[in-house]
Amino acid sequence: MRIIDALCLKEREIISIVGGGGKTSLMFRLAKEISVQYNVIITTTTKIFMPSPEEFPLVLLGEGEAAEHNLACYLRSGLKPVVGSGLLSNNKLKGITPEQVSLLQYYANYTLVEADGSKGCSLKGHLNYEPVIPGETTLLVVVVGADIIGKTLDSRHVHRPEIVARRTGRTIGSKIDAELVAELITHPEELLRDTPPGARIVVFINKADCLADITEVNHLVRLLLGQKIEKVILGSAQGRIPIHNIFKFCGDTRALGNNYKTTAIS
Repeated sequence: MRIIDALCLKEREIISIVGGGGKTSLMFRLAKEISVQYNVIITTTTKIFMPSPEEFPLVLLGEGEAAEHNLACYLRSGLKPVVGSGLLSNNKLKGITPEQVSLLQYYANYTLVEADGSKGCSLKGHLNYEPVIPGETTLLVVVVGADIIGKTLDSRHVHRPEIVARRTGRTIGSKIDAELVAELITHPEELLRDTPPGARIVVFINKADCLADITEVNHLVRLLLGQKIEKVILGSAQGRIPIHNIFKFCGDTRALGNNYKTTAIS
């Protein structure tokens, strides 16, 4: 099964990807999976590393009418352009505003937005202006790296560990378990805080191919599924098999421990 199938995309979507542990890899794999019959635009409201221009041509909105012309030409040619507002050091692309993302939906069937940054970490504590989620988002994908389970809560493994510690009641240096990750993701001051009304929320637990034992990850799934998070996907954005399992909530959160449905993917 492909990622596009696991996400059950509708005809037109603005898909915002947040969290840590493989957002960029997931975004570009999803872009490759979407058929060329659909117009796809890739962008960010933060910053991302530049992809290969041969595969994903660059459009800078600061170029005015030329940008609009190039964007239209690339889409007519079946290409999937990456849209930004400028070039940064270290081969990075500066993002655009949520308002500019909204304008892109008139050109594309699918707009893929990396709406968060985590400095390469699989878990992150968010400041009060993060993540930067466009208001027209229809699908919010929360990424967390499965490799964070069992690691220590410190700056080697977590971006802004002091925020994570404060919001989960843990101490720096403590072991990261399923409860900590679930408490962080669902905390009222964390990354789901500014989810647009009506947006579907899916958690993608990435790097599943790195796991020797999935017991703790299965526990994390049980803790996450509920009325806000309708689906949890266990997969590997860079793996040969991108989807390992799909978990769907199918009942009242009061019975969450025994009331979830698992769809296994062979």
